[in-house]
Amino acid sequence: MKMETPTAAIREYRPDDAPAVERCLAELQDFSKLIFPQMADGAVAPQYLRHLLAYCGETKGKIFVVEHDARIVGMVCVFARIKSSAPDEDRYEYAYVSDLVVLADYRDMGFGRALLKRAENHARSEGATLLRINVLAKNEVARKLYIADGFDKYLVSLQKRLG
Repeated sequence: MKMETPTAAIREYRPDDAPAVERCLAELQDFSKLIFPQMADGAVAPQYLRHLLAYCGETKGKIFVVEHDARIVGMVCVFARIKSSAPDEDRYEYAYVSDLVVLADYRDMGFGRALLKRAENHARSEGATLLRINVLAKNEVARKLYIADGFDKYLVSLQKRLG
């Protein structure tokens, strides 16, 4: 896959990447908490990474990292084989991008789009024909990226605060 810059590469997660991936997840959690205060803060990153890796094992999922100048500056996690479970739907499988983050100092360099493409390619290689992703409604930047990359609205959840 050709990147915007020759010093960047996307590769599969390795166990020694854990501290850098935890930093990415912590930044994502802290940002999400600004949008949705009920989110946990970045302190959950080590536990959350363990959860992602375990679920990857159950769903033929993968975590991919982007390295720029020998530093991990972003990551994506994709679960390739999730079985539908809604009682009012036919049974089918889909892939799901659970987390995508590029560290703030490295945004607008094409890394997010490249990570998204790598996740899509992995899902396709595992036989997926449907790829889903969720985004917090107020995360305008991520929503624009996903829509520009061909994602379409599937389900919109609304909430109301009760006083």
